[in-house]
This record gives sequence, C-alpha cells and structure tokens, in this order.
Amino acid sequence: MTTVKDIMTKNVIFCTPYDSIKEAARLMYLNGLSGLPVLDEAEQLIGIVTEQDLVKMEEPVHIPKILGILGSFVYLDNPANGDEIEKQLEVLTATKVEEVMTEEVMTAKPDDTLETLAETFLHKKANPVPVLDNGKLVGIVSRADIVKLLAGDKEIAKQEWGLVKK
Repeated sequence: MTTVKDIMTKNVIFCTPYDSIKEAARLMYLNGLSGLPVLDEAEQLIGIVTEQDLVKMEEPVHIPKILGILGSFVYLDNPANGDEIEKQLEVLTATKVEEVMTEEVMTAKPDDTLETLAETFLHKKANPVPVLDNGKLVGIVSRADIVKLLAGDKEIAKQEWGLVKK
C-alpha cells in the first residue's frame, strides 16, 4: 500500500516568520511550490504560507485613476508623485510572513494512507500538507504529488519535479 512517505518531498523548502512575503513568494515561484511551511528558530512548524494567503492579503494596491487627454495623462487622484503604486508595492512586499501565514496547519504522518491524505486535501481544503514525525518536519506533500503518482509508476512519483522532454 502506498503511503504519504512514498510520495512526499523530503527536502523541504521552508521560510521563517520573519522573512518578507516577497522572499516567500520568490521561493514559491522559483521552485514551483503552492506553499511553504513556516519554521521557528528551533525548526518547529508554527504555520504555513500559501499562494492563497498571499492573494488574500488585506492591503489592496491603490491604482490612481488617470484620464487621457490629447495624448497626455492626468492623475485624477493627484498622487504625491508618479511612484505611488511602486511605493505601495514595496510596503506590501516588506510585510513579514508571520502577518499572513496560517497558524492552524493541517499535517500528515509518514505512514498515513493516500486515502487519509486525499480527505485532508478535499475536506480540509489544505494544500500543501507538511508531514510530521514525532513533531519534526520530515517532508511535505501536495495534490500535485498525487497527480504525479497517477501519471505513472512509483519510480516517476519518486523523481524530483522538473521539466520533462517528450
């Protein structure tokens, strides 16, 4: 029987609560991840930051209203200078992970069945799911890992993610 330990990623990329969301977003984007476990100084799991956490941030970027007249633009909101949007983005990306992370983390155990894992994905709406063994982070698993398993045999499921040429 296939278990979580058979499909989980063992080399977990994580962040700390003090990292900026810009750094967390960069790690997710560059590594094709949907979320990162958040570990404290003692390497204990204290949260998770996901794409959803980043997208639902409460601070909307205020885009000034502009009016095009005879080929030039007039700011209707009269921002202090043309960098207003950039300044707001800088403030947002300087936000710390601890301000947006989810603290109640759904976790799995290495010996959990894929059925149990699927229940977590479907009914608890968790993705990805950190894997803990005696309170220690030993891996992470996502819905994509189940798709990878369905795409082929166990050898494919054990391979690291990457581009495959036909």
